Amino acid sequence: MNSSTKYNPLYDPKTDNAHIEDHIQVMINKPLERDPYNEADQALLNLIVQLVNEKKINLYSPSSLLNNDFYEKLPHEGKAKADQNSVIMLTKIREIYNLVQTVSEPTHQIKNLVDSLRLNKEDVEKMCGDIFII
Repeated sequence: MNSSTKYNPLYDPKTDNAHIEDHIQVMINKPLERDPYNEADQALLNLIVQLVNEKKINLYSPSSLLNNDFYEKLPHEGKAKADQNSVIMLTKIREIYNLVQTVSEPTHQIKNLVDSLRLNKEDVEKMCGDIFII
């Protein structure tokens, strides 16, 4: 910042409130095109919304994500891994569910959260088996 003018050195007062051509204004105001969810993520998203709406997943109870029949058969290390990941995954699910209730179309944020959740679930289930209900 130039101390003598107190303006950002990149600021050009000649362009302040300059006219914007109509074709450029149309381009600027055009909403971003949104890509649809991929098939696996759409299926996971639908399942999450369904299970939360049916109250099978409690958004504030990580144990509600667990497949209890399978969980009880795990060794201590597997249970610890499932417990730790269920907290992380439930945080993502809560965020996804809240965003889906607000926005009806796919956003980059929702798509990234769903993809991250799916990959997290797959990684844990490779080590521990079918531990989650999603």
